[in-house]
Amino acid sequence: MSGIVGKPLHEGIRYETMRDLILGSKEKYGTRDSFIFRRKPNEAEIHKTYNDFASDIEYLAEAIHLNGFDGRHLGVVGENAYEWVVSYSAILSSGSVGLPLDRLLPEQELVSLLVRGKVEVLFYHQKHHEMILDIAKNAEETGVKVQKYICMCTEYIASNLEWPKDDDRFVDIQDWLSQGKAAVESGKSYMREVKIDPEETRIILYTSGTTAMSKGVMLSHKNIMTNVYAISTILTLNPGERVFSILPLHHTFENTCEYFMMARGCCICFSDGLRYIVKNLNEWHVEACISVPLLFENIHGKIKAGIAESGKQGLIDFMIPISNFLRKFKIDLRRVLFSSIIKKLGGHLRLIVIGGAGIAKNYIEDFNNWGFEFLMGYGLTETSPVIAVTTTKYNVYGSVGRPLTGIEVKIDTDSPKIGTVGEILSKSDCVMQGYYENPEATAEVLEEDGWFHTGDMGFLDKKGCLHITGRVKSMIVLTNGKKAFPEEMESLLNNIPGVKEAFVWGAKDEKDAVDICAKLLIDRQVIGENLPIPDTTAGDNAVREYLSAKMKEVNHQMPSYKAIHYFVFSETEMVKTTTLKVRRPQEQKAIEDQLEKAGTTMKAANGQNLDTL
Repeated sequence: MSGIVGKPLHEGIRYETMRDLILGSKEKYGTRDSFIFRRKPNEAEIHKTYNDFASDIEYLAEAIHLNGFDGRHLGVVGENAYEWVVSYSAILSSGSVGLPLDRLLPEQELVSLLVRGKVEVLFYHQKHHEMILDIAKNAEETGVKVQKYICMCTEYIASNLEWPKDDDRFVDIQDWLSQGKAAVESGKSYMREVKIDPEETRIILYTSGTTAMSKGVMLSHKNIMTNVYAISTILTLNPGERVFSILPLHHTFENTCEYFMMARGCCICFSDGLRYIVKNLNEWHVEACISVPLLFENIHGKIKAGIAESGKQGLIDFMIPISNFLRKFKIDLRRVLFSSIIKKLGGHLRLIVIGGAGIAKNYIEDFNNWGFEFLMGYGLTETSPVIAVTTTKYNVYGSVGRPLTGIEVKIDTDSPKIGTVGEILSKSDCVMQGYYENPEATAEVLEEDGWFHTGDMGFLDKKGCLHITGRVKSMIVLTNGKKAFPEEMESLLNNIPGVKEAFVWGAKDEKDAVDICAKLLIDRQVIGENLPIPDTTAGDNAVREYLSAKMKEVNHQMPSYKAIHYFVFSETEMVKTTTLKVRRPQEQKAIEDQLEKAGTTMKAANGQNLDTL
């Protein structure tokens, strides 16, 4: 097996527990802004300092103790909000077990996780009030054991909903904050006194998927703090810099990275919503952003369209090689030469880190050429989560960079040859404790010596950078024994103008031979704009001819055995998890059911509109 251990690029910040990080950040950055946010997009912005933030956590941790819930299982669910971070941080700072729950879960699935996770207190966002009322009403019947439902901001509960004054299970978070504050001001502080074992499980985070399939990843303070430290030795953020928060807070990538930002004394700015992203970037002078590919793929498209409309494509194409040549001599003029592009994203944005899914090389190359530090990270919930990330020093386009400091990565293969593909294994203090009450599933992925099987296939290059080729479970094994990974082909298909998303799978024909097939989610207007004779209302025949030609171009970029035999197109969204990843088995079944209903096969339906079969 070929392997590598990550090394630091600069000095990092190390804490043992979340409690230590919060108190340490208060001491270092007390009067600096820790958060900027609005309750509603049209309202005034609210600023919270590190003093405010740490004090609110201390008060709430005290209330958790005073009400007898310290050490128990406490959940948090809802939209991104200041109170979400305070609630979650207070749970962990009181020595309790925190369960950050997906805000997009339907009621039935949320109920299932409340039961499975043995949640006794649930902090919830006011937008969840109606659902929580229903859950509380049916708690006895469903087996939910929640004793207290703590609303994060009762003032903003929808006007058509009532506050259950006669139900003492419902509590306004401000009441607990006031209760805790009175105790702290009298000289008590459970948060500062409680003993927290950094190695004990204190987080249970359920993976995406249906509740029957989701697994509760058990993490410790040491897991998260080790990852925060490792990130801090690789990425550079400075005290006072403003970082945009877009991803849901229950997402481990966003969650861990926000604690890294706090350790660095940054100000976290909560997005007002997807419609307000550019406005927020401008008004808050955001310098860094951590996101998923989809957002910046869309932003990239708008920037490219703006360049084309302005007639400056030729000039930019001329300046990029000159700029890149000068960079070899440490003369970096990108933010001067391409200032008009940078201004479209607020004028201050310098660092973009992408995770959660792959992104095509051309996006990474363009953003870096335009003057942004555009980096790609990789990890899983089970690894707290970041395993590797590209850097300015090691930014091999198409890779996810070298492992973070202290994290070991190896490729499960018998070949010593560099570049050999195999399953990616990782070992470090970031690796989970196991799956909650599921020793069988734990044994499947976690070896006794600590090596974790990621389920991802990939290889290490000569620079020690990790490349992801696909998931073990999604791998297509062809009739001739060769293997193909859908993700590789999807990344090429996603580059076709007018293709919003691609899904590739292996389908057996009547002779049990495996054909590689694709479904393309299209934007008909964009395809129409790219036709030889533009027509924004392009009919299915024109779309088929356009996509068929593009499919040939894609197939020419791959070995013949990976060629896509048949494709269909659609304007219907794919089946996805709440983190917007395609649920492959469900999506494939949905396509097969649709073909069966239409009495046809992929071979017969090749090139047609799946929606109208």
